[in-house]
Amino acid sequence: MTSTPPTRPSPLVVGAVVAGLAVLSLLSVFAADAAGGDNLVLRDAGPLARLGSPIASMLADLAAALTLGGAVVAGWLLREDADRARALSVIGIAAAVTTLARGASLAFSYAVATGQPVGSERFGSDLSVFLATELGLWLVAALVIAATATTAAFTGTSRTTARVVAVAAGLVAFASAMTGHAAGDSSHEVATSTMLVHLLAVGIWLGGLGILQVLPTSSRDDVAVLRGYSHLALICWIALAVSGVWALAVRMNSIAEILTSAYVQLGVAKAVLLMALAGLGALQRRQLATGLGHDATGREAAGTYRRLALLELALMGLAVALAAAMSSSPPPADAGTPPAGPAGVLTSYPLPDAPSVATLLTSWRPDPFGMMLACVFVLLWWRPRGPERERGASVRLVLSGVVLVLLTSGALNVYSKVMVSAHLLQHLLLLAAAGALLGSAVAVPRVLGRLLGDRWWLAVLFAAVPLALLAGVYASPLLRLALDSHALHLSLQMLALAGGVLITLVVRAVRGTGLRLLVLAVPVVLGLAAGVTLLLTDLLMAASWFGGTGRTWLPDALADQQRGGIGVLGVTVLAGGGAAAALWIRRPRRGTETGAGHGTAGDGQAERNERAGRGDRAGSGDRAGRGEQPRPTGRARQRERA
Repeated sequence: MTSTPPTRPSPLVVGAVVAGLAVLSLLSVFAADAAGGDNLVLRDAGPLARLGSPIASMLADLAAALTLGGAVVAGWLLREDADRARALSVIGIAAAVTTLARGASLAFSYAVATGQPVGSERFGSDLSVFLATELGLWLVAALVIAATATTAAFTGTSRTTARVVAVAAGLVAFASAMTGHAAGDSSHEVATSTMLVHLLAVGIWLGGLGILQVLPTSSRDDVAVLRGYSHLALICWIALAVSGVWALAVRMNSIAEILTSAYVQLGVAKAVLLMALAGLGALQRRQLATGLGHDATGREAAGTYRRLALLELALMGLAVALAAAMSSSPPPADAGTPPAGPAGVLTSYPLPDAPSVATLLTSWRPDPFGMMLACVFVLLWWRPRGPERERGASVRLVLSGVVLVLLTSGALNVYSKVMVSAHLLQHLLLLAAAGALLGSAVAVPRVLGRLLGDRWWLAVLFAAVPLALLAGVYASPLLRLALDSHALHLSLQMLALAGGVLITLVVRAVRGTGLRLLVLAVPVVLGLAAGVTLLLTDLLMAASWFGGTGRTWLPDALADQQRGGIGVLGVTVLAGGGAAAALWIRRPRRGTETGAGHGTAGDGQAERNERAGRGDRAGSGDRAGRGEQPRPTGRARQRERA
């Protein structure tokens, strides 16, 4: 394979990019000034902070998007090593710009928060106090993670390197989402969740499209890569549309502010741009359907596709500039005072009614992140040109999404902040129901099958880690922090979900039904031990929180924790028994064979489907598509002759 030598961008292209950034910078400054109105804090911070804050935010957002989206494309879509190396070089530069812009944003945020103009005599005098606040901690976290992503991007050119950078860039988006508006009122959780979805979606969409433009023509017009990216862009568009409208709604006092508030009008302008981008996306998909071949029609389609891509980048840059202006200005919605009562002070929500059958069925507090995650699972599962899916696996994946939404937006989400039993059950069901269903639907990674195989002792360690981590959080002060911080709250939920997926994959990766049952017994025993401990202990977890909610119904928090222990025992027995029964029913019959890491017959089918989707075993896939039987192996022929 010959690699394409790197080419330097032409001065015309560099000039166009610089001019575009200058225009977007001016636009973000004017828009921020209009949205800020007569805000005294912004004006007390001085002209440098007032002008520099939206510019630094815009540059940080653009560079972070290029880092995240570029790393996703390089880690999962690009097929040529030379293309990946070139992409990672650009990604490294973008990550470095992100780091510098984040540093500038931190300085401007300090100036705005303290009312000290940059360069004044008192500037920096109480920086340590600012950095100890929640806002300061998240700004520093974003800065440090961005620097880590920069270092990682320049350390290699492999898929693994690109994926590590993608994870780091996603964490930068996570930290940035925690610095948004509305902290401290009842809309804070929705605001931060929608912001997180928004940043991830725009990063993958904008950054992926941008990184494709720096590739050689042959790679930039690779239809397979473009179709994969097009499906990702569609998912991102849906996420942006829903999260954007939702986020704007919680930052408004009334619908009339569309006519009176410059902040809301900027949000409406972003929505109009999003609709225009949807039209461009539809036109691009039409060009892909035509094909980007070397004939006259293909060349015309390729030229049209490139022009549409450049126009799409320009419109997305404009949207990012408007978003930077909004992030540098206060929203019109007043910071609400907490509801009355201890529960309102702790959770920013009023104390829910006493739990009953009716309230458990009708209570609802929607969580945007859980909903979007479930939608992403489904859209990625049925992606274009994806592998053929087994019906049972598809049903389990859809069920996992439904359970995820119910657990993160339903009654358990309402009561989990005031009842320790609901908090316990929410995380245990995320692990034992949503995570287990998701882990049973996807194929076992080949690397996991090779790593574990007959190493049952290593599988036991892997299966014990998720529950051990959850137990460590519940037994430490981290639980109190997770109750108070939405970021840690989301992290704990994702830990439980990922833990369920990991345990299920580990059990499936081990060879032999007996060893699988042995590995499964480990998390079951840990769950039973946790339930018994909760029943017998007289120490209340996060006592300053759950003991201070002021509940007039079921007021004994320790008794509620013991009820949670009973729930843990019940869920553990049901989930463990169901999993053991499934393993026993689907065990290989005598005379059948299972390959390393394939597991049961259903697991092997899932593996074969995944490999067929990646182009492996092409001959077998073709025969299956024609309805022919696969050729028997040597041992199978021997059995037939016998």
